[in-house]
Amino acid sequence: MKYTPAIQQYIDIKKQNPDCLLFFRLWDFYELFFDDAKLVSKTLDLILTSKNKNSKNPVPMAGIPHHSADKYIQKLVSLWYKVAIAEQITEPKPWQIVEREVVEIITPATYIQDSGSKTFSYILAITHKTFKTWENYHIARWDFSLWEYHTKSFKKIDDAKNFIVSINPVEVILDVDLPEKSALWDYLKKETKSLISVYEVPFDLENYVLEQCKLQSLSSYGQALQLGRIDAFWLLLNYLKYTQKNNLNNIVRISFHSPQNRVLMDDITIKNLEIFYNNYENLEKYSLVWVLDNTKTSSGARLLRNLLLNPTNDLSVLEKRIKNVQYYFDDLEKTKEIHNIFWNVLDIQKIISTILCKKLSPANFVKLRYVLSIFLENNKLMEELKRLWLSDYNIESIEKLYKTLQKVLKNDEFIKNDMDFIADGYNAEIDRLRKIAYHSDEMLMDYQNELATVSKVSNVKLKYIINQWYFIEITNKDIQLFESNLASIVDTNNEKFNIVRRNTLKWAQRYNSEFLEKIESKIIDAKSALVEQEFLVLQELKESIWTITNDLNTFANHVAFLDLYTSHAIFSKENNLVKASYSEKWDLEIVEWRHLVVEKFLDQGFQFIPNDLFMDGWSASNENQDQKEFGFVHIITGPNMGWKSTYLRQNALIVLMAHCWFFVPAKSAKISLVDWIFARIGSWDNLAKNQSTFMTEMIEVANILNNATKNSFVIFDELGRWTSTYDWLALTKAILEYIVTEIKSKTLIATHYHELIALEEVYEWIKNYSVSVYETDKDVVFMKKIVKWWADKSYGLDVAKLAGIPNIILQRAEENLNNLHSSTDKKNIKNLNQDLFNINRFAQVENPKYEKIKSILNSFDINNITPLQALQLLEKIKSELK
Repeated sequence: MKYTPAIQQYIDIKKQNPDCLLFFRLWDFYELFFDDAKLVSKTLDLILTSKNKNSKNPVPMAGIPHHSADKYIQKLVSLWYKVAIAEQITEPKPWQIVEREVVEIITPATYIQDSGSKTFSYILAITHKTFKTWENYHIARWDFSLWEYHTKSFKKIDDAKNFIVSINPVEVILDVDLPEKSALWDYLKKETKSLISVYEVPFDLENYVLEQCKLQSLSSYGQALQLGRIDAFWLLLNYLKYTQKNNLNNIVRISFHSPQNRVLMDDITIKNLEIFYNNYENLEKYSLVWVLDNTKTSSGARLLRNLLLNPTNDLSVLEKRIKNVQYYFDDLEKTKEIHNIFWNVLDIQKIISTILCKKLSPANFVKLRYVLSIFLENNKLMEELKRLWLSDYNIESIEKLYKTLQKVLKNDEFIKNDMDFIADGYNAEIDRLRKIAYHSDEMLMDYQNELATVSKVSNVKLKYIINQWYFIEITNKDIQLFESNLASIVDTNNEKFNIVRRNTLKWAQRYNSEFLEKIESKIIDAKSALVEQEFLVLQELKESIWTITNDLNTFANHVAFLDLYTSHAIFSKENNLVKASYSEKWDLEIVEWRHLVVEKFLDQGFQFIPNDLFMDGWSASNENQDQKEFGFVHIITGPNMGWKSTYLRQNALIVLMAHCWFFVPAKSAKISLVDWIFARIGSWDNLAKNQSTFMTEMIEVANILNNATKNSFVIFDELGRWTSTYDWLALTKAILEYIVTEIKSKTLIATHYHELIALEEVYEWIKNYSVSVYETDKDVVFMKKIVKWWADKSYGLDVAKLAGIPNIILQRAEENLNNLHSSTDKKNIKNLNQDLFNINRFAQVENPKYEKIKSILNSFDINNITPLQALQLLEKIKSELK
C-alpha cells in the first residue's frame, strides 16, 4: 500500500524503534499512527481519528500538543512504556519532506520527574562470562540521579536473581548472548515490575570506556571493571547512549559492590521484615521505612533507603555517624531550625543529571542557582556541612559556580520559557540582539506617528498578532483619506509609504509596507540569533558544571546526610529512641524494646508492652564456661496472638537499624556486629516454579543453613508446619542441632511444637522462652511479655473465639481436644518425644526442685498473706531454683 511521504517516514522510523511508542513531530503536535495511535488513545483517553479517512484504508491517528507532551509521557513511562521522540531537524521547504530523527528515547529509568523521587530508579544490565574465580554472571547498575555506577559479580544465576529482586530495578537489560536468557526473562517478569530489554555488548569496549570516562587506563576503577564486569558496564552504557542519543557526561564514579563491611540480607529477608513494603498490601505504608522517613529532601529519603538496603558492620563508620546523630539529638532546638530549611531544598542530584544528560533548559540552571543559594547564603548551614567534613576546596568550587550562575542568569527565580534569560550586561552581542528583538517599540511608534502625520489620519494603528506579525490597521471611515494622502506623495519609492492591502475586515482594512516587513524581518532574525547566543552561553555553563561534577556530587551527598542526621535526631527524640552501643564481642543486649510500626497504630489508651533480648554469642573463649545464662539459640513457645512473630521481627529490625547507625526503640541496646540477617517467616507455594509450600520453606531454610555464620542473626517463625508431625520434629531437631553445634549463629525460633523445649536439657547454648499468659477459669489474657520459661499449649481455641468462630464449633473443638488429651495417643507422643530427644519431658514433674517448690507453695495460704510475706516467698523460690 502506498502512503504519503510523511506516513512513510513515520513507518521507517518506527521500524528502527519497534519497542517504543513513536511521538512524531508535525508542526505543533506529536502525532502517533497505526497501532501506537490506538494504544495511546485508549491509555491516555485521547480521541482516535484517522488520516486519509475517505480512503479504503484510513490510517489511525492520535495527537498530543507538543507543549503539554510531558504530562502524557510521564503517564506512559509510569505504565512501563518507552517513548521515542522524533523531532523535525530541517526547516520546512516547498515540495520537500521535512527531515526527522529520534532525538531521545524516554524510558521508565531515564525519565526525570521535576518533583524528585524518594525511591531509586535503577537500571541494571547483566552479562555472562566465565573466569577461573567461577564468577560467571556480572551486573552493572545505575540511577539517573546518582551519577554513580556499581558493578557486581555472582557465581550462580540464582544469586544474581536474588540480588536483582532485592534492589527492584525499574529496567533490566539482558545481554543478547546471555545463557538462560528466556528463563531469566520469565523469572523477572513474575518477581519484579521491571521493564526488560535485550541489547548487545559492542566490540572494542575497552577503548570506548576509556574515551567516555576520559581515562588512560581502566585500572583507575580497580575491581569495578575487572573480569566480566566491564562487559556489564559497557552493555549498560551502550544502552544509555542509544536512548539518550548523546555522550553521557555524568560518570562520576564506578564502584565495585563488595560484601566486605556490609550486613547482607537476601530478598526473602527484606520482604519478611517489611522494610520497604508491607506484606499485606505491598505498599510502603506500615513498613519500616514509612515510619522512619522524616526527611525533607528527595536525596535524604534515598539515602535512608540505601542505608536500610546496605547496612554496614564497619565499626569506625558506625561510631562516626551515630556520633553525628547524637550531636543533633542533644541540641534539638538548633536541629529543628536547620531541618526546617530543608523544606525548600530541591533535588540537587537530579537537577545536575538533567543539565548534563537532557535537553538544555534555562529553568534547570535557575533551579541549581536557587538551591545553592539556600546553603551559600546561610552561614549556619555551611558551618554544619563543614562539620560533616565538607572540604574548603569543595566549597570554593561550589561558590565559584554559584557566582557564575548569579552573573550569567537573570534574577527571575523560575524562567518559564527558553528565551530571554541571560542577564543584561553579561554578553554585549546578546544585549544588542535583545534590544532589537524586545525593545523595538520606539522605532515602531515613530513609524506609526509618521504615517498618521503624512496621511492626516489620527487613529492609525500599528498592531501585532501571533502568527500574523506586524500590520497597519485603518478603520473603514478613514480608508479613502489614508490611501489617497499616501498615494499623493511625490517620492513613490519611499518604502515607508508604499502600502499594500493585506486583509479586509468588516470594520477595517489591514496594510503592509516594505519598511514594516524589514522591521519585522530584523526582529525575527534578532530573536532567532538571540536564542542561539543564549543557548551557547548555557552550553558553556554546562561544560563548566561538568568539570566540577565530583565536587557537586560530594556537596549533594553532604546535604543528604545533613538532612538524614537532623531528621533522624528529631524522630528519635519524639519517639523515645536511644543510641545503641556496639560490641565486637558476641553478646547482644536489648532492654525494653518496642516495635515502631505497631506502637504507632495502637489505639488511644493502649500501651506497647516492651520486651528484652539477651543472648550470649558463642566464641571459643567462652565455650568452656560452666554457666551460659542466655544462650544464643532461643526457642520461643506460647499462644497464638501472643506476639511471638512481633518479637522475632522487631529484634531483627533493631539489629538492622543499629547497623544503619540509627537510634533504636528501646531503653538501652548493646549490639554485637553481624554479617548476615536472615528472616524466615511464613510460607506460601510457588506454582510458577512448581514448588509446594513445604518445598518453598525448605529452600529458604537451606539458603540460611548454607550461608549463615557464627556472626549472623537468624529468626525462624515456625519450621516444618507444612509436613507431618514426625517429619517436622525430626527435621527441626536436626536443623537446631546443626545451628547450635556447627553454625553457632544467634537464632530465635518461634514454635507451637512444645516437644522442642526438651533441647534445652541437651544443649546448654539453647534456652527456652515463652509468651506469658494470665489464665482464669473463665478467661485468658495474653500478656505479650516474653519470659524465660516454656509453654505447654498454644491456646488455639481462645484465639479462634476472639476471631469470631461460632460457639457450636468451639464447643465441639473443646470436646475433641479433651478427648485427645485423655486418649492413649498421649503415650505415643511421649514415646516419640523420648525417641527424638532422649529426654522424658513428661517426667519433669519428678524433678526434686519442682517437688520442693511445690511443697513450699502448699505451706502458704495465698488468701491470707501479706505483701512482705509474698516477696519473701518469691525470694525463697528463686533461691531454690539456683
